[in-house]
Amino acid sequence: MKRTLLALSLTAAVCAAAHADPAQIARGKYLATAADCSACHTATNGKPFGGGFAVSTPFGQIYGTNISSDPEYGIGSWSEDEFVAAVRDGVGKGGKQLYPAMPYDAFSKMRREDVLAIRAYLLALPAVHVASPETQLGFPYNQRWGLRFWKWLNLDKGALKPDPAQSPQWNNGRYLVEALAHCGTCHTPRNITKGMDNGSPLSGGDLGGWMAWNITPDKNAGIGDWSEKQLVTYLKTGFVAGRASASGPMAEAVEHSLQYLPDSDLQDIALYLRSVKPVGDDKQTRPRDDWGQPTATVSQLRGSSDAWRRENAGAVVFAGNCASCHGASGGGSGTGFGAYPSLSHHTTTGAWDSRNLISVVLNGVHRKMSQGEVFMPPFAPELSDEQVADVANFVSREFGNPAAASVTAKQVAERRQEAKLASPPVYGQGDKP
Repeated sequence: MKRTLLALSLTAAVCAAAHADPAQIARGKYLATAADCSACHTATNGKPFGGGFAVSTPFGQIYGTNISSDPEYGIGSWSEDEFVAAVRDGVGKGGKQLYPAMPYDAFSKMRREDVLAIRAYLLALPAVHVASPETQLGFPYNQRWGLRFWKWLNLDKGALKPDPAQSPQWNNGRYLVEALAHCGTCHTPRNITKGMDNGSPLSGGDLGGWMAWNITPDKNAGIGDWSEKQLVTYLKTGFVAGRASASGPMAEAVEHSLQYLPDSDLQDIALYLRSVKPVGDDKQTRPRDDWGQPTATVSQLRGSSDAWRRENAGAVVFAGNCASCHGASGGGSGTGFGAYPSLSHHTTTGAWDSRNLISVVLNGVHRKMSQGEVFMPPFAPELSDEQVADVANFVSREFGNPAAASVTAKQVAERRQEAKLASPPVYGQGDKP
């Protein structure tokens, strides 16, 4: 009986894909890319949309589901209404409440025809006959019925309607930022229930080991001193010399989604972001890329005493691990796509919060771009918690915002544990490293 039902579902899925409008499928591919669906629904080295990717949350790991055309483990047997309900309302097949790791609090603003275009694209792709790992959270977060109350507090239903007082470009930018690309999911702070705090939209979000920075047009805390061209370049490439280079979740968004969007969309995003209400932050007293300058501290290592080296442990770590790429003076090296960024006038080192700096040192940077790969090795396997703290404080003091130079080994250990990163080996006396 089960095989018969699966065969019927598979036949229905194949028929639906065969009769789908090619234009709808093409638009669905674009929409799925803009929405970055593959980021959570494709496991590392897994087949496209076959699920299994582990999404870390404050409550435990949630696994991305299989959304391929497979009728048993994917969406091959789902009706249009069931798929729309999952994307926009967070309700899966059979009424299962979905965790808001799926950003349906943003996707609720998507137009129904766009959701169905994504479905048509997914059904046109090969099925992945693999079951995703089952999400298992501890009590009380395993009580999915409680999500109904969360939605009552945090989910505003209804597709975005164009503002007739604004241009088509502004409306498209708003749709991309607020709905499709769901920028607020990371860049908007969370309220006490972990829903988006819509009183301060896009003013920065806490992602645990990472900060998603303020992207309102505030001059100090946000992107108020960025030009439209710089914003477009950053979204397209993840790098703007003298300002920023993407790492962590933002690097993933650039890699999997933003680099593939047409420049017109990126221009519309920049237009919209520059129009929203600026939100300041008293802790960020100057623009993040306005801090720092190259220094000669590392050059003092030659001929220095043991006492000086102990007092400047961060400089020693920097010289041995960072200077070969970023330069002894921290000014970076190279030009164009393959450049190693300067550590002064950089939005990571110029922040009052050191979290991203710590996480970059521990995790490294890896962006697969159309031009090639951008790579910085992770130093979690090489440096101790104390060494990471020392070099982070050195970089903040020498090249960035001194207010962030208060990192402790305990904080690094917490970040390492959150990211499930291994510690470097500990050698005993007489052991060879």
